Amino acid sequence: MNKTFNASKAWFVVIISLLAQVAFAIGLMKAPATMGPIIEQFGISVTEAGNLMNANGVVALILALPAGMVMQKLGPRLVTIIALAVGICGNLIGLFFGAHDFGVLIASRAIEGFAYGLIVVTTPQFVSMWFPAQKRGLPNGVTSLWFSFGSLIILNLTGVLMTVTGSWTGDWMFSAGFMVVILVLVLLFAKEPADENNFLEAEIPAETAGEKKPSIVDGLKSPATWLLLIVFFLFGYVNSAFSSYYPTYLSADLGLDVASANSITSIATAAMMVSGIVFGIVLNKVKVTKRPTILLVIAVLVGVCGLIMFNLPSVGMVIPFLIVFGLVLQTFPGTAYSVAPEAAASPATVAVTMGVMGIGQNFSGVFGTLITSLFVDNMGTWQSVTIPNAIFMVLGVVCAVALVRVMKKQYKKLGMLDEAEK
Repeated sequence: MNKTFNASKAWFVVIISLLAQVAFAIGLMKAPATMGPIIEQFGISVTEAGNLMNANGVVALILALPAGMVMQKLGPRLVTIIALAVGICGNLIGLFFGAHDFGVLIASRAIEGFAYGLIVVTTPQFVSMWFPAQKRGLPNGVTSLWFSFGSLIILNLTGVLMTVTGSWTGDWMFSAGFMVVILVLVLLFAKEPADENNFLEAEIPAETAGEKKPSIVDGLKSPATWLLLIVFFLFGYVNSAFSSYYPTYLSADLGLDVASANSITSIATAAMMVSGIVFGIVLNKVKVTKRPTILLVIAVLVGVCGLIMFNLPSVGMVIPFLIVFGLVLQTFPGTAYSVAPEAAASPATVAVTMGVMGIGQNFSGVFGTLITSLFVDNMGTWQSVTIPNAIFMVLGVVCAVALVRVMKKQYKKLGMLDEAEK
């Protein structure tokens, strides 16, 4: 049966889902944006303050694969609603009970991590349901900006919020309020397509349509899925090290004040927004079977940026680097999620593949924060972080090369290769 593609409806639903993820990016990034004042208030080290990110990331990591499984059963709409409800609770606990107790603040971040682990897999699933394969490049590129949108908002609002409220808890107030508004929008508007217009269903080969629905275990049997996990680890590691500590690095190593460090860091976020949209348009023009090769090139560039980011000798080099960094980094998630539906063992297990990618993102998020802080605290310089960054770059690029080879076999099996590509 031919599916009817309703572009306006598809975009409307996906944008609502995107806003839900933006709410979580705001919630995640409120900790780095206020880390200096938090360190000062509680008298803690950089590593201890990093636990505000690790508590979130560890729980999200544990939940990443179960989130894909849960979504396979409940669908992205219900998972989004649950995530927002839990996220609101975590914010309120941090606001009312964690403001003067660092242990409670850490616990509240763990609760937020539970919600974060759910939300990361939802929008790519909405895109895969509402858009046919060849048209997923742009929506995946745009929706991959959720972290950038949220970062840009909170990094630039933190100074105002701290001035108005007199405390770093202003970020917690804003985060909770934003989530409440988005929860209402999701309840009203974020729908899943009817089966007759679900493009994931359209990708099930006719000869297998009557077969038993694949299990979650079947979804874990795709080698391409696990290679995507490791390649996504490289992106997540670099992104986590940057987002968790870059304002702190600019303040500690290059002497900028908190407000200036946050604002300058947001330059990368602005570049990401441009890159996500422009590259999404470009990706729509690139044949689906060519996207793993594009992902390999991007993995190399992300790794190189990871080697450079804590080695800038002067403030004058920060802005040019951040522009390039943002343009490069944001091409990665949209491309990776465009590869994911065909990397899955079957269309019915795409949610599991999304969950596995979430493992790569969240696992690397924990490592990016933890390893960066340990190297800085124990070796005394931000430049020492280059050592682990180089190791993870090699790992990610090697797996990206392997992914190109494996995906060619996958596309052949799905009948997507033309004669020249075979």
